[in-house]
Amino acid sequence: MYPELEGKCALVTGAARGFGRAIAKRLAAEGALVIVNYRRSMSDAAEVVAEIEKAGGKAIAIRGDVGKEKSLDKMFDQITEQVGELDIVIANAAFGVPGNLLEATPHHWEVTMSASAWSLVAMTQRALPLMKKGWGRVISITSDGGQKVIPGYGVVGPAKGALESLTRGLAYELARKGVLVNGILAGLADTKSSRSIPGANQVIQHASRHTPKGRIVDGDDIARVVAFLCSNEADMICGQFITVDGGRNIVG
Repeated sequence: MYPELEGKCALVTGAARGFGRAIAKRLAAEGALVIVNYRRSMSDAAEVVAEIEKAGGKAIAIRGDVGKEKSLDKMFDQITEQVGELDIVIANAAFGVPGNLLEATPHHWEVTMSASAWSLVAMTQRALPLMKKGWGRVISITSDGGQKVIPGYGVVGPAKGALESLTRGLAYELARKGVLVNGILAGLADTKSSRSIPGANQVIQHASRHTPKGRIVDGDDIARVVAFLCSNEADMICGQFITVDGGRNIVG
């Protein structure tokens, strides 16, 4: 547990399910007030809030599409009105159009880059005025697709690569302001997003058999590392990506 997170306010995007849900619950368990962001799944977001409150934590649900500027403005207006400050931003939400690159369209590119890459900068710009204590954390969530070719990943891969570069750039610009920016490279997990990739079932089964830890990643694995990066224990980690994949990347 990290007592310095008690009383902090954390925005977790895409928190209605998957990694975001686990991250939201972990930060709430650390004592943070968690803003459970969702795009469509209002009932799922309400369920996350209820689970957090049942466990003794604090959370509110706020709708917002991170890939759309007007929606972000509205979301941050609500954060300002309802909370008034923000200490932690977890850029977990991502949206992309999988498929072959040769079948991609300019629209696929624009919506994927907006939601999965530019949103990190857009949210950080809006969050900074709310980080008034000279202390802040911004954490992005990426995947192997930013560094390797994943068949069927399409323009999502380039968007992840851009997200990683933007994470490093923001880390450089914000470190002296007391805001640390880092990322997590999450290994394959059995999520709705991974299931959208062609041949997902075979990929998941293969990864399960060939991961040294003997299983693929789950949300709690990612949430534990997020909590660490938010803590003061990670005070000298800046602009880095921690790989959480059970050792999958070290084998062929």
